[in-house]
Amino acid sequence: MNVDTLLIDLPAAFPWHLPALTDLGVHQQAPARLLAVLERQRPAVVVMGAEQLERLLDFPALALSDLSHLEQVLFVSPRPGDWQLAERAAAQLDCRVQGFTDDGRELASVKREHRRWCERALGHPQVSAVALHGQTLFAVPQPCALAAVEDHLDATGAAVNQQFSAIQLHDAVELNQRLSHAALLSMLNGLEQCGLLPAPLNDVAQSLANAGIAPGHRPLIARWLDVLQAQALLRRQGDHLHLNLDPNAWSDASLDAIWAQLSLDWEHNTGGRATLDYARDNARQLPALMRGDCAAVHLLFPEGRTERAAALYRESLAAQYQHHAVAHWIGAWAARQSTEPLRVLEVGAGTGATTQAVLPALANVAVDYLCTDVSRYFSEQAAERLRAWPWVRHSVFDIDRPAVAQGYPTQSWDLIVAGGVLNAARDTQRSLSTLLALLKPGGWLVFSEPTQEEFWVMASQAFMLNQASDERALGRSTFLNLEQWQTALARAGFQGNRSLPAADHPLARLGHRVFVAQVPSQRLSRTALDAHLEHPDLQLELLDHLPDLPNVKDLP
Repeated sequence: MNVDTLLIDLPAAFPWHLPALTDLGVHQQAPARLLAVLERQRPAVVVMGAEQLERLLDFPALALSDLSHLEQVLFVSPRPGDWQLAERAAAQLDCRVQGFTDDGRELASVKREHRRWCERALGHPQVSAVALHGQTLFAVPQPCALAAVEDHLDATGAAVNQQFSAIQLHDAVELNQRLSHAALLSMLNGLEQCGLLPAPLNDVAQSLANAGIAPGHRPLIARWLDVLQAQALLRRQGDHLHLNLDPNAWSDASLDAIWAQLSLDWEHNTGGRATLDYARDNARQLPALMRGDCAAVHLLFPEGRTERAAALYRESLAAQYQHHAVAHWIGAWAARQSTEPLRVLEVGAGTGATTQAVLPALANVAVDYLCTDVSRYFSEQAAERLRAWPWVRHSVFDIDRPAVAQGYPTQSWDLIVAGGVLNAARDTQRSLSTLLALLKPGGWLVFSEPTQEEFWVMASQAFMLNQASDERALGRSTFLNLEQWQTALARAGFQGNRSLPAADHPLARLGHRVFVAQVPSQRLSRTALDAHLEHPDLQLELLDHLPDLPNVKDLP
């Protein structure tokens, strides 16, 4: 739209007399050229496109230019939210700035209209706060009272128990205990090779630095010292931690024998040995891992291959139990639903262990299944691995970032599945709130997580995990415990929040759990708010907190 069209379409918008003007058009020009035109022609009124204006305002030389001759800037924008651009331009250029939409509406009037929508939204009894950004109205629903729900988890537990023999389960628990002990002995070996035994207590951080421990790994090694002391392998004596067992127990030769026998017994119980091969390789490389001379990711993905990681999340009986439980629960849930297609989002799919367990359970229902991971590499690998299910869609999703900013609208999903990904989030509470906002009222979150420290993980994958900023950092632990998970779920607004296996199940001792949690059905829905507003020309998003945007009450 050029100035002639603007004047023809909007006669009522210009009741004042227009002095000489310069029409810079809507085509993009370099900011330096625009500025040269303005300084040379010295117009009182300028017309340009919104993109041109935005680039001009960001141009460093603008602050050094004399544009005191400007009285009026007019711009055309296809984005009604660009009234914010008008305010910014008025402040920087020190003149009157007006914007207009392609259909001829003044942006100031659009702003006033949007403000009315915000005020109306605040009039809804279930809305506690609102904010406007462009064409999006963000609303924060009032918290709902949480209640017990029928989650059908007991039926799933009974069905899954039939998949395993008592001797299998007994041996799995014993093997896990032996794996933990082997990892602890390997930690002692690594500490000794780095010159950290006896371990000084006066200034642990400085001692770790003096030993050449990589800065990013020092909190982890400090946690090793806590664990080894708690497990009575180290004892406090004076200002050092001293050994509580014969050094021959964790010599290179002893550890080789321990890992070799453990690998054989593990394969007999699970049918594979990739997990033990991975744990053993990390144990042998601990000094290099501690100093940062070896990247932990290369041990999990040797030469970029994913076979080891894939086995790691499928092989153990605890993993098999989780996959059976998640798949059974989701299959039973889908069979109870009356509306289709069901919308299912999987976050952190990784190697696809959970995905491949769940998809057969959804074979007989109409479903829109979106499989995501933070890594485009894993997402592409998943698409290749899941070719047998061509109806599965694939994308990228980062659980540490706001979902709306990644193009994921709130209240869009009936079910979210997350297999062992939430422990990798920087802030578990914030991530749970993100997932709750993505679910429809009455929607479900099903996820699996460890709930107690795993010593072999502390000597392997822990070298790859992000530094947590939630309760894990306070307690210097890798995982939230069961009580912390239930508290975090309730705090985020989920109800039910039960998990498997049952307390008397043999695998309960290992701490690997499957959680099911529901968004209260009475939570304010986008549909209900839209009906209250009577169909505004806005995108509605319902979050647990306002994004970092001006609150509508602060708008002039």
